[in-house]
Amino acid sequence: MNHIALFRSLSPLALALFVAAPGCVATTDETQAGPRADDALASGAAEAGSAAAELEAAAAAQAVENGAEQLTAGAEDDPIPSTRTLNDLSTDFFVPPHVGGDAEYNGHGPSVGLQVELSVFNDNELWAAVTMDALETRSDWTRATGTAWYRLHTANGTIVDVSSPTAFVHTYTDTDHAHDIFSFAPGSLVQKLDYVGDTRGNDAGRKTGVRVYFNPITIVTE
Repeated sequence: MNHIALFRSLSPLALALFVAAPGCVATTDETQAGPRADDALASGAAEAGSAAAELEAAAAAQAVENGAEQLTAGAEDDPIPSTRTLNDLSTDFFVPPHVGGDAEYNGHGPSVGLQVELSVFNDNELWAAVTMDALETRSDWTRATGTAWYRLHTANGTIVDVSSPTAFVHTYTDTDHAHDIFSFAPGSLVQKLDYVGDTRGNDAGRKTGVRVYFNPITIVTE
């Protein structure tokens, strides 16, 4: 019986066992199939790796582009600060209430202390607090003292800074019955003070007081 007849006479199961048995020799076609399969696998793996690298690079580039777009969008959303200088501001004439002694200074001063301070309320309102204290220089120590608030400006946006002086202090002692006027340099919050100290007749809580004139005030809004 030749080999062909032998293979034909074997059952399928016996044929499978025979092929898998040790010492079985592969044919020439089987030997050549291995390297071609390995090459195909290696080539496919290389192509897959290259494609993955390209996808990775594209994703990284897209992430950078998206990040740049987000930064640009954020910058556009940020409000742009605006600077404005307020001119010719002043308060009404403030008469602090009578709090001690009779109402007459009677030529004894008064000794006057003044404080002015800026504040921002409700985000967009610029206010000035004016505090005045006027004390007689001898008994019976007639006195007028108090604080008044004045709204100087209402901005269209939020006031984030006042880039000029925001506080001022001044003292003097009155020696006559006339208005007492003081002027100050441009770098000061206050440009001019117009005081009334002692007058003929009753003063405290009636006539003694001050009006404040401001130098230009610069505000920053957004």
